Amino acid sequence: MTRDLAFELARLIAAGEGASVEFKRSLTKDLGRGLCAFANARGGTVLLGVSDDGDIVGVADHNRLKARVLSTARSAEPPIQVEAESLGDVLRVVVPPQKRKPYSFGGRFFMRDGASSRQMSNAEIEELFYAAGRIHFDRKPCPAFSIENDLNDETWARFSRRAKIPESMDRMVALRNLGLLDSHDRVTHARNRHGRPKMADKRPKMAKNRPELRQKDAE
Repeated sequence: MTRDLAFELARLIAAGEGASVEFKRSLTKDLGRGLCAFANARGGTVLLGVSDDGDIVGVADHNRLKARVLSTARSAEPPIQVEAESLGDVLRVVVPPQKRKPYSFGGRFFMRDGASSRQMSNAEIEELFYAAGRIHFDRKPCPAFSIENDLNDETWARFSRRAKIPESMDRMVALRNLGLLDSHDRVTHARNRHGRPKMADKRPKMAKNRPELRQKDAE
């Protein structure tokens, strides 16, 4: 190992574990969790062969470990780009900043929380999708519409009748099933994708659909 690499390793260990650095004594099953968390942040570094206390214990057969690391990274959805190199007895795994957020591993999403990785909540996942531009406009909340103020009994009766919603179904359950609410139960901009109407359309109707208006225009 060159002097520069030795200095880099010493620097990383001295800084300790944190939001962008993780120590692992050996390659364990939760590596994918850590890679996923770094990918959903600004990237990070995993040092294989370093104990939690910062002691260098080393790992053997770096070529085999590199292959396992790359395989784990490819198992994420979408696959995570990583770089692995030997720093003496330590294998450094670098997760560069990623472009296809959010990332999941084993069907779950993870994020860094201090010096550890934890599973993300539904709200956090949604916010990450928004930030990455992977949720379209029709999935965003509509601040102009309030369930309390705009969804009165008359409006709901008209909408549920046209949307063929059973009378016995709870309003909130129906709206969630139709994809018209976000994870915070806020009404979104979504139109029903099966051709059903929006809950409230406050735009004036065109004269061609209003016989009385056509008559006035004719006069």
